[in-house]
Amino acid sequence: MRKHFGKLVVGILALSMTAALLTGCSSKKKDSSKWVIGTNAEFPPFEYISKADGVIDNYAGIDMELIKLIAEDNDKTVTINNMEFDSLIISLNNKQVDACIAGMTVTDERKEEVDFSTPYYVATQVMIVNEGSDIEKATDMKDKTIAVVQGYTGETVVKELGYEYEAFKKGTEAIEELKNKKCDVVVIDSATAAAYLNENKGLAIVEDKDAFSSEEYAIAVKKGDKETLDAINKSIEKFKEDGTIDKLAEKYAEAGSTAE
Repeated sequence: MRKHFGKLVVGILALSMTAALLTGCSSKKKDSSKWVIGTNAEFPPFEYISKADGVIDNYAGIDMELIKLIAEDNDKTVTINNMEFDSLIISLNNKQVDACIAGMTVTDERKEEVDFSTPYYVATQVMIVNEGSDIEKATDMKDKTIAVVQGYTGETVVKELGYEYEAFKKGTEAIEELKNKKCDVVVIDSATAAAYLNENKGLAIVEDKDAFSSEEYAIAVKKGDKETLDAINKSIEKFKEDGTIDKLAEKYAEAGSTAE
């Protein structure tokens, strides 16, 4: 009898320990009052690091101020996870972040991996050149040294044109390459190009609407995360209707990037 009783006690203790472990795990549920947001803070005026005008810690820009407003509109607080652009969707699908806002263009390829919010901004690609350049349209880039930012739409556009290029991790690196005459042109989003020109003399923007079509920026969430998507969409619609997003675009277009 003692042997059986001893086994019973051991069994009960084992069950109790398992229950305690499960209870401990369940008590570590994600804080529903917080959003962890993924970004690539190398894309002024949408997101950049600045001690001067940070809106979420040292992060500033159209996207940073917008996501802060969206979070507040949903009674959330925000933590920023800054990473390389190519890592954003991976981190989203690994549940490391709740959403990603990074001047991310809506594409059919990305739609297969994530769900996108209502678009909040329309942009196009442009070419940044040194003043006096003979590049006047996209076809003039043939046989030129082209710089792009890895993972950005500019890389896709240049690739589709069939031109060779060098991809950089950061837009600032590509711009420095151009200023130092190590490349002839940088292909990047229009608003970001304008921000770089505000801070770098001797550069010019070349547009080619026939070659570069418009694109829409949206916030990405994990596929099937309807709760987060609905909350974000409701706020985006609100801020589009009341002019908040337009005001943010104007504010940062005038200020440029004050990244430090």
